[in-house]
Amino acid sequence: MGKILINGLLLKNKHSGVQYSIENLIAALQQLDLKEHDIEILISENYEGPLLDNSNVKLKKIQHNLNNRFSRIYYEHVVIPTYLKEEGFDLYHSPGYILPYFSKFKSIVTVHDLIALDFPKLCQNETAAYFKLTLPQSIRKADHIITVSQKVKDDVLNHFPDISEEKIRVIYPGLKANFNSVLDLKIRENIKSLYNLPEQFFLFVGNLEPKKNLTFIIQAYTKIKNMRLCDHKLVIVGQLGWKYDSILSEIKQSRFKLDIILLGYIDEQYLPALYAMADLFLFPSLYEGFGIPALEAMACGCPVIISNRGALPEVTGGAAYQIDPYDIDSLISAILLLLNDRELRENMIQEGILWSKNFTWQKTATNTFDLYQSLL
Repeated sequence: MGKILINGLLLKNKHSGVQYSIENLIAALQQLDLKEHDIEILISENYEGPLLDNSNVKLKKIQHNLNNRFSRIYYEHVVIPTYLKEEGFDLYHSPGYILPYFSKFKSIVTVHDLIALDFPKLCQNETAAYFKLTLPQSIRKADHIITVSQKVKDDVLNHFPDISEEKIRVIYPGLKANFNSVLDLKIRENIKSLYNLPEQFFLFVGNLEPKKNLTFIIQAYTKIKNMRLCDHKLVIVGQLGWKYDSILSEIKQSRFKLDIILLGYIDEQYLPALYAMADLFLFPSLYEGFGIPALEAMACGCPVIISNRGALPEVTGGAAYQIDPYDIDSLISAILLLLNDRELRENMIQEGILWSKNFTWQKTATNTFDLYQSLL
């Protein structure tokens, strides 16, 4: 039996990306037979999400100003080590990149990408500076490293040649069971009415931030509309992230800005129908350590166009159409091909649905818990 502490302090009530992965990993861990291990999760006192509905692991709500970056940094680097020692924990897991700077205890860190080190201009300036200071130390200090894809593992090994390959385990994130092709016309009509959706549209889901390459999508969309090659609108789902001014400016400058629909953050329960109704899912990111939205779209029966960069080719397993994320004509050609070649389109849909079944949060949690046990 061992005492395990998991850091869930990044969790918010509206989240995406890394936060989404952390929440679903913990939710899946809650469903496992934990074999008498004592697992405790640190969460913010303001968190009101689905983890509260399960008592299989202890949730410790922290009364600390975690919305302030410097306050959270202090808590993670100063308070947590003291808590680990006082409470006699045997293992600490940080599923969000960073371990406490000075402390010494058995630990696992999950690395979702090395964007802050390799592509700092795609990050918030403060995040890039903080990760440059703390991420290398966290990677070297950890007893074991989880990466969310083979691509991220390769990036870590290339960036840190002193790290042993045996110290890194690839554990893929999963997909929730509700992501499937929504065929019920009543559900579709309700969602269409709720968000005032058009009959035909292309879809993007993700934060509005530089790495998502949204200006590229908007430029390609504007060019297609200028050529009068389709009647589709462009639906963008996601909250404002950082460095998004150029994205909003690109929309404003487009002749077809009225055909570009910004829906903001949408509750997860509505996403499967949205994916299922879209004619294409566009995800030409400059870099993804994993890329959950691409898998979600595939699971819901939507053909997916991805970039040939980062982990997206690995994660989609050949079931998505790959393009160069710097070549607008390659995206335009892919869009037109998948709109007009029905056989290719149908094959991609079926392959995407089949491939996406390889990813479950239960598998993610089981592999993570197996690693815990191997270190205890």
